[in-house]
Amino acid sequence: MLLPVLDRTSNLSNWARKWRLTDVAPVRALLALLSLALLVGCGGGGGTTTIRILGDGCPLGTGPGTVQYKVTWGSAPATASIFIEVLDADGIPVRTAAINRQGLAVSTQTIPMVTPGVYEIRSSLYSLDNAQGVLIGVSSQVIDLCGKTANVNTSAAFSPTSMKVSPKTITLLEQQSRRFIATALAPTGDSAFVPDGSITWSVLGGVGTVTANGNFTATTAGSGSVRAQLDSPSISAAGIANVDPFVVTQTKWTVLVFMNAANDLWFASDLNVNQMEQVAGNPDVRFVIQWKQSRDLFSGSSFDGVRRVLVKPDNSSTVVSEVVQSNLVDGLGNPLDMGDPDTLKDFLDWAKTFYPADRYCLVLWNHGSGWMRGLEPPGRAFSFDDQTGNAIEVYDADVALAGHTFDIIAWDASLMQMMEVAYELRDYTDFVVGSEESPPAEGYPYHLVFDNFRDNPDLPTGDLTEAFVDAMLSFPPYASKKITQSSIDTTKLNDLRDAISTLGATLRTEYLADPPGMSPRIQNVRDPFVTQSYSPGPNRHFKDLVHLCQNLEAEPGMPASIVNAAAATRAQVALAVIWEGHNGNSPNSNGVAIDFSPASSFGGTSAKYFPLQFALDSLWDEWLSDAP
Repeated sequence: MLLPVLDRTSNLSNWARKWRLTDVAPVRALLALLSLALLVGCGGGGGTTTIRILGDGCPLGTGPGTVQYKVTWGSAPATASIFIEVLDADGIPVRTAAINRQGLAVSTQTIPMVTPGVYEIRSSLYSLDNAQGVLIGVSSQVIDLCGKTANVNTSAAFSPTSMKVSPKTITLLEQQSRRFIATALAPTGDSAFVPDGSITWSVLGGVGTVTANGNFTATTAGSGSVRAQLDSPSISAAGIANVDPFVVTQTKWTVLVFMNAANDLWFASDLNVNQMEQVAGNPDVRFVIQWKQSRDLFSGSSFDGVRRVLVKPDNSSTVVSEVVQSNLVDGLGNPLDMGDPDTLKDFLDWAKTFYPADRYCLVLWNHGSGWMRGLEPPGRAFSFDDQTGNAIEVYDADVALAGHTFDIIAWDASLMQMMEVAYELRDYTDFVVGSEESPPAEGYPYHLVFDNFRDNPDLPTGDLTEAFVDAMLSFPPYASKKITQSSIDTTKLNDLRDAISTLGATLRTEYLADPPGMSPRIQNVRDPFVTQSYSPGPNRHFKDLVHLCQNLEAEPGMPASIVNAAAATRAQVALAVIWEGHNGNSPNSNGVAIDFSPASSFGGTSAKYFPLQFALDSLWDEWLSDAP
C-alpha cells in the first residue's frame, strides 16, 4: 500500500518527528489511515549510488531528486511494513513514506521532488502494517539526490554478509566533525536489515572521537579510520579519516555567542546570526557560536541539536556560515544541555583554543530572570533549555567561567543588569553590558552593535561597549519597546558594594529602631509607581538603584543617616556605569538595578540569594531579610 509522502513543513511530518521520542506507532498508524493509493506493481531499477559526503549540497540551479525505493520482503511477515525516512545531516526527516507488504514478494515506492542534496535514507522494518508491531530491523545508506534518481534497494531475504561505510575517505581539519553512515549488505548487494542499535563505532589511529550514531569529531592531525562493527554476524567496515592540522590564528577580537535557542526564542536566533553575517567582513573580528535548537519542541526551528558555527560574511537573508561541528551530544547520546554550566565552560575552552584573540566578548543569549530563578513556570534563571528543563543559576557563574577572563560579557537576556549579577562576574570581565528591563525577544541588533567593532577594532574596550547601548536606542523597530542598556566597569564594583552594604545596614538599623515610623516610608518607596521597577510582581521587586536612592532621599521624614548613605551609593553608581541609555518607556532607568524585596517575599527566594557573592560580601541580604 502506498502511504503519504510528507515534506518537512507538513504538520504530520512534524508530529511524526515528535512522536519518535517515545512511541512512533500512533503517528505511523495515522499515516496509514491517510493512504492515497494502492501499490500493485513491483520491480525497480538496479544501478549504483555514487558515494558522496552526507550533508553535501548541490550546484546552484540543480533540480530536485527522486528516490526509487525497492524492498525484497523475503521471510518478513506477510503483514510487515517499512517506514522510510530521508534524513539530512542532522538526522532530521525531510521526507517520509511507508509501504505495507500485503503479502507481496517485492514492493516499490517512488519519493519524488526531494530538495537536492546528499542524504541518509533510513528504513525501519516492522512486523505489522502501518509501522506497528515489533521493530525487526533497520537499514541506512547515503543517497545522492542532486537532480537525479537514486535507486535504493533493500532486502529482508538475507542476513548481511558484508558492510560498507560512507564516506569511504574524508579529510577534515582538527575540531571539525562529520557523520559516517554504515550500510549492512546482503549477498545480492542490497541493503540488509540489522537490529536497531546493533552497529557500534570506534576510531582507530587516535585521530578523533565518534558517537553512537557515527558522528566523528577530528581531534588530532594524522590518518586513521572510523570503523563500524556488527557482532552478529561478525562483520565490519571502515572509512578513512585524514585529519589536517588546524592553523590557529590570533585575531583582535573573538565574539563568543552562547546561543541557547532550544526554547520559544528559537525564531530570533536565525535573525541574529544573519545580522552577525552582515558585520563579519573584518577577519580581525570573528564570531563563534554554540547554537542549539529543538525541532522536537518547536517544529519551525531551522535545525535540531547543538552546533558550533564560525560566522561568515554574507548579506543574504539565509544563514550561510560554516558549521564547524554538529550533532554535539553528551555521554548518553542526547543533545548537549545548554542549561548546564559545564556545557558553557566546555564551549569557552574549545573556542578560546581554536579562535584565540587579543580581546574577547562573550554574549549570553537566552531568557533571563535577573539574579533569581523565576518562581513562575518554567522557572528561568539564564540559558533556559526547554529540552532538558535546566537553566544556569547566576551563582554558578564561577563554574561556567572558571579559568577564563573576558573584556566584555554582554547579556542578550532579560533583567540581567543588576548589582547582584554584575558583581558575580567582576573577576571574569572588565565590562558587563545588559538591560535592566526585559528587552524585545529579537534581542540585540547585532549588525548595529558590532559595526564599530568591525570598522574600529582597536578602540578602547569601554568605548566599544557604547555600541550596545546606542544600537538598542537607535534601532527603529524598538522605539515603542521598553529599552534600557548600560555598560558597567567591574573595577568599580567593590566600592559600589561597600556603599550598598552601608545603605542596607543603615536601613536595617533605622527600621529596627522604629518599625511603625519606617515601615510606611519604605513601602512607599518600594511602590512600582514611585520607583522605577522591572517586570514587577508579587515575588519580583527589582528597582533601579539610582532612582531608589533618590526616592529614599526625598521621602519625608527619612533619617539623615539613610539620606547620606543613599547619596553615597548614587555617587558610586555614577563611577561604575560608564555608559547608559534608555527611552521614554522606562524613564527613570540609570543603568543598574537591585532587589528591594520585603521580607515577606524575600523569604521564599532567599535560599538562592544567599549563595551569591554579593550576599556573601555585603549586608544587603540582612536588610532584605528584615525589610517591611
